[in-house]
Amino acid sequence: MKLNKLMFLFVLAAVAMGCSKDDDGTPPYNYNKENLTGTYNLIYLESKEVETVNVNGFDVVTTTTQVGDTFNVPVVFASDNTVTANGTYRVTETTSQGNQSNTETYIIDLDNEVSGYSVNAATTQLTIDGSTYMVHDFNPTGFRITLSETTTEPNGDHTVYTEEMRFSKQ
Repeated sequence: MKLNKLMFLFVLAAVAMGCSKDDDGTPPYNYNKENLTGTYNLIYLESKEVETVNVNGFDVVTTTTQVGDTFNVPVVFASDNTVTANGTYRVTETTSQGNQSNTETYIIDLDNEVSGYSVNAATTQLTIDGSTYMVHDFNPTGFRITLSETTTEPNGDHTVYTEEMRFSKQ
């Protein structure tokens, strides 16, 4: 019986401590333009494009993946709705079709590339240069964005493109 009372007190104490952390007075860090404005480092980039083309009644599927690494890319989201990226990173691109694949590696060199951006806080979306990304895990130290687009041609050929980028705040 003593053990049950001890366990009850332990669980009650743990619950009380857990609740106190929820009420620490710190306001939530909301996704909005004001909180987004600042300098970040690009730390992750991965994309995948799956293209299906009908050739003489057979679907030919080509998959291209791009994985970035060795990032040295500061990205500035300015209050005037411009985003500037500068620096370099390496991309490993693999294209596969059937049982064949080809891999190449190259360096991307961004020379103060400027694009426009807009924030839609209500839908948690970030539009950069016409592409609309979903924003995930937005917090004071960074965030992640994802893009998914499907394009279908009148002849039935279609392409599915996905992309993910992660940023850490400087």
